[in-house]
Amino acid sequence: MKKVRRGFIKTLPYLCLVGVIALGLMTIVGTGGGGGGGGGASTPTGISYTGLTTQATIDENNAEDLAVGAYEGGHTGGAVGGIGAIQPGESVHVDRPRMLKVSQVLEGSLRQVDLMSRSSGTFIGAIYTESGTIYGDCGGSASYSISVNDQTGDFNGSLNFSSYCDDGVKISGGVSFSGQADVNTGDLLKFTFSFNSLTGTSGSDSFTLNGNISCDVTVSPATITMTMLLQDNSTGKVYWVQNYTMTVTEGANYVDIELSGRYYDPDYGYINITTTTPFRIYDVDDYPSDGVLVVTGNTGIGGGSTMARLTALSSTTYQVEADTNGDGSYDWDSGVLYW
Repeated sequence: MKKVRRGFIKTLPYLCLVGVIALGLMTIVGTGGGGGGGGGASTPTGISYTGLTTQATIDENNAEDLAVGAYEGGHTGGAVGGIGAIQPGESVHVDRPRMLKVSQVLEGSLRQVDLMSRSSGTFIGAIYTESGTIYGDCGGSASYSISVNDQTGDFNGSLNFSSYCDDGVKISGGVSFSGQADVNTGDLLKFTFSFNSLTGTSGSDSFTLNGNISCDVTVSPATITMTMLLQDNSTGKVYWVQNYTMTVTEGANYVDIELSGRYYDPDYGYINITTTTPFRIYDVDDYPSDGVLVVTGNTGIGGGSTMARLTALSSTTYQVEADTNGDGSYDWDSGVLYW
């Protein structure tokens, strides 16, 4: 991460912008209850979700696909060669979530914004503004503009990225932000990123994002919400998450993440998601070493919901099980798989 330079906003909360997406459950949508296809839900403008909006029926052919897709934010183009049936015992490579990569770039770019002292900026009353250009570690640039009320701590601004590259991830497009900081300490209290048709590339992976990410650290534990459309540019498929809520609790050398939500897969429909055991991610790891994610689908012939359960066995292995008939017991097992 970049060193924070002098300015009103000293730092972004690690829990909100890194801990949130460290697990990458960014594609999951906040639970709005059960029900049908979510036809009344709002979506970001730009790219559009045109896939199935009915509730998915989980079976042995799609259980791993849906569970991993919910974790990952929609499969990358190379993850399974596009969305398709996964055969029993066949491991789906779990990539680091796209939004993890993009959010780290966004965080790093904002850390570069040098909000000068009020005397060197332009101000009217309590409002002062600053603008400039920052440069990516591996190329590209971003122009920024920010306005701050130094009496209330309220701020807003924008970043316009042009092939801005950080840690091998390149993004282009506009991002707006707003929030509130403590006027005495400069600590960030609330923060929102909003973006429309933000494009990103990482290696051979290309994607487009619409939506917003918000964080509130005035409550404990920190609360994060989001709405997101993610298009895999290699397949054209769009995945949808909406009103997702996550809480993040920080330990000495780890974070615990709890969530509930809904995730829309264009080929299968939507599934509801919850963590029955918080995911624990240690600072040195990319993946959780403990935790259970349960995704719930349509009613099965057994009278209950079809379900899939993703269990983190270690920071290198996981397992997916499925209740394919809705009788309350898991009748399909992927065996031990590698992240």
